[in-house]
Amino acid sequence: MRRRLSLIVCVLGALAALGWFVLRLVDEGRVDEALRAAREELQSGRPAEARARLAPLAAGRPGRGDLAYWLGVASWGAGDREAAAASLRRVADADPLAREAALALGRVEIEAGRYRPAEEALDRAARGGGTIADQAGDVLGRLYALTGRVRDQRRLLLRQAERTNDPVEPLRALWALEGAAYPVDGIRQVLDEAYELAPDDDRLELALANLDLRAGRLDEAGRRLSKCEAAAPGDPLVARTRLLWSKAADRPESAVAAARLVPTDALSPSERHALRAWLAARSGDREGERAALEGWLERQPAALPALERLADLEAEAGRGDRAAALRRRKAEVEAAVERRRALLAGPDPAARAAEIARASEVAGVPDEARLWWRLAALKAADAAARVEADEKSRALAAKPDADDSARPFAEWLGPILAKAAAAKAEPGAGPVPTYVDDAEARGLRFTFDNGRSDARQLPETMSGGLAVLDYDGDGRLDVYAVQGGTFPPPPSAPFGDRLFRNRGDGAFEDATDAAGLAKLPGGYGHGVAVGDYDGDGRADLFVTRWRRYALYRNRGDGTFEEATEPAGLGGDRDWPTSAAFADLDGDGDLDLYVCHYVRWDETNPQRCPDASGQGLSYCDPRLFPAIGDRLYRNDGGRFVDVTAEAGIVDPDGRGLGVVAVDLDDDGLVDLFVANDTTSNLYFRNQGGLKFVEQAMESGLAASAGGGYLAGMGIACGDLDGDGRIDLAVTNFFGESTTLYHNHGAGLFSDRSAAAGLAAATRYVLGFGLAALDADCDGRLDLAQANGHVNDYSPATRYAMPAQLFLGDDRGRLRDASAEAGAPWSAPRVGRGLAVGDLDGDGRPEVLIVADGQPLACFHQASSPGRSVAFQLVGTRSNRDGVGAKLTIQAGGRRQVGVRFGGGSYQSAVSPRVHFGLGAAPRVDRVEVAWPSGGRDVFENLEPDRVYRIVEGDPEPKPLPAPTAPK
Repeated sequence: MRRRLSLIVCVLGALAALGWFVLRLVDEGRVDEALRAAREELQSGRPAEARARLAPLAAGRPGRGDLAYWLGVASWGAGDREAAAASLRRVADADPLAREAALALGRVEIEAGRYRPAEEALDRAARGGGTIADQAGDVLGRLYALTGRVRDQRRLLLRQAERTNDPVEPLRALWALEGAAYPVDGIRQVLDEAYELAPDDDRLELALANLDLRAGRLDEAGRRLSKCEAAAPGDPLVARTRLLWSKAADRPESAVAAARLVPTDALSPSERHALRAWLAARSGDREGERAALEGWLERQPAALPALERLADLEAEAGRGDRAAALRRRKAEVEAAVERRRALLAGPDPAARAAEIARASEVAGVPDEARLWWRLAALKAADAAARVEADEKSRALAAKPDADDSARPFAEWLGPILAKAAAAKAEPGAGPVPTYVDDAEARGLRFTFDNGRSDARQLPETMSGGLAVLDYDGDGRLDVYAVQGGTFPPPPSAPFGDRLFRNRGDGAFEDATDAAGLAKLPGGYGHGVAVGDYDGDGRADLFVTRWRRYALYRNRGDGTFEEATEPAGLGGDRDWPTSAAFADLDGDGDLDLYVCHYVRWDETNPQRCPDASGQGLSYCDPRLFPAIGDRLYRNDGGRFVDVTAEAGIVDPDGRGLGVVAVDLDDDGLVDLFVANDTTSNLYFRNQGGLKFVEQAMESGLAASAGGGYLAGMGIACGDLDGDGRIDLAVTNFFGESTTLYHNHGAGLFSDRSAAAGLAAATRYVLGFGLAALDADCDGRLDLAQANGHVNDYSPATRYAMPAQLFLGDDRGRLRDASAEAGAPWSAPRVGRGLAVGDLDGDGRPEVLIVADGQPLACFHQASSPGRSVAFQLVGTRSNRDGVGAKLTIQAGGRRQVGVRFGGGSYQSAVSPRVHFGLGAAPRVDRVEVAWPSGGRDVFENLEPDRVYRIVEGDPEPKPLPAPTAPK
């Protein structure tokens, strides 16, 4: 009986187990069916229904990763990121869908602004290879781009190129990373939106710090990095950014601390060598800096910044031949960079893989060169070419990477770190002058019309200039503004330029009609130069217009007359831009240099599609043939074209800015031309109106980073107080304004980064530029007008604020725009810029003309130090004194200023030479070196005056002080 009962129990138990199993099978089948239905709902765009179906099933089955995964996908599709992330996190690492879940989670976390967990999830998804790894790599690449981690982007793209036999696209993407204009404004908008969602995510904070560092907002970047350091002490990524910030902010003590936290291989070879050279220089160890640079070149022979800085050191040490050799070596690399750009930007790069590989080797990108050689071997038409390409690829792959190490960067730096730790801190910044825009209140009412049209004709976006001059000889500075108008201009276009007369009470009146200008022929205007070309003591006007020049002779009674044809300047003149008057042959009158741009057909213009393909943008100037600049000798008031016989060779120029000034201190006026997308030009005056072009040899052809820039405007002045005239050039968005330090004897070096100018100007597009002493402290500052040529907003601003950079005793330029008042934060599509003390208060105003916007006049509302200014009148020299050099002693400081021709962008600054004096009670000594070779010396001059100095006259004459503004 017991045995029967036991058997019955066993049978019943088995039946129950079988029933449970059957029920479970039925239940699992129902769940699987529900999952299939939910996936169908997702595919048909009904995520909310899929979510409703899956939620109760997933809640009762926490161990089923597929339910958690698909519920996460459905919740994400339904717009519930938090529920999606929570569900996806429940998928176990061992689950078959773990990598898919990690990929989806990474995408969800990015949308939620949580960049650290996003990166962690995507890293998990990327393990194991296959399609999921490729997709995770793509998303990681976008995350790295968003957070400014270029080195990690490069690593991913190289890996993608390695894994395919057709690496063209990732290799082109790698090339684009080198010179691509980072869309800082669009990225900031995305990051700001993410910050609203996740303000506590430290990776997002680091991304914003990187963005601020890129944009030159060093104070804000520093504050964000401090928050990151508090949230994640010792984080190598944060410490890496702190290192780069330290260099940009010139803070070696900060770099010393960060170097102990960063593995050496977290920095690219260029970054670590550049940091070592900077720390050596900052600690005053020139030999250590030289050794660091030579070590850099041994490791990377094509390192352009190292070549530039070594040439700088050689020039500084008086070893001109060695500096010239380094310049030639740099030029070879720059030519390879340009060749590589042209090949990669052209059609079918794969067909020219071997050419690209060769150029890439010379340009210093061996990893990419190796992959191009590998592609060349695959594409080779014959066995010999295949063998050569394969051998070159293998040879590059075999080169050791000896510098890479996981040891702390501090150990790699060695003794340099201890020296840098002892470097002295720099004194704090002084007060910042503040400004208001009072153009309207002063009567400077003018709006520039650039003729912007749907056709997007290139001249429309390049026009706009103005001048500061004293046209009526009353000792007060007046303003001339060039007008554009409809493009192309009709034959009967009215005269649109405006002349504003300074009344002397702080206000201006429109004197265009009274000066007889309004009745003259009009036309589409670009720029203006001012000079007394006929030597009668009155300022004449030269205006560059579309397809013609216009010369307006000052008659001396407050009126002008048309003098273009009588002066030999009539006829079709294609596309002139900036111009400069200067006595280039030393005969006592002013000659004329005119920049010309590209050949443009206004009747049948080329159409260039914008990025969307739906509209048009202004074309890249490299698509069109360049037009050579022209030099005209002044023969008794008539201009003769002497371009070729003078040695002005300019086949590829695309000139936009020119300055005429003695750059090598030999008493002869030289010419420097800023060219758009091609080499700048430096014409050294040999005497007898003969020039030799030496931009490459001198270091003025390009920037330290290599490649020709899109030069626009030029400022000149002794920006570091060493008595020699330096140059600054505005460039395109992503390139930064370049500061060329003058070593003397015709040698220059790029010190943009060392001066703090590079980071602050990289993500603006600069046009007008002028040196001035804004705070009257005896050190030159810079004012820069900005504005894009195409409207790429919101990715990149079209209208951009102007910038004010204040100089210090070390030659650094601090961006003080944010503290200098509202005019410096107002967005403008800026073009021409001119400076001059319009109201005689000793503080120069800044005038800016912008596309479609009113003329701006930045007037200083604060009270800086004292100043003095000089108006020169030549007798043996040209009447304007162009080419004269002034040296003053005041308050224990020696300053040098020059009277130059041209400058800025299609604009003319004040003809007076202005000096800030700080608190000096007097000007102890003034020496004027005239172009004729004569010298005049004056002593004990009162400050806060404008003096008229006539060549050979022993007594400078103070000009009358202005009346008080009404």
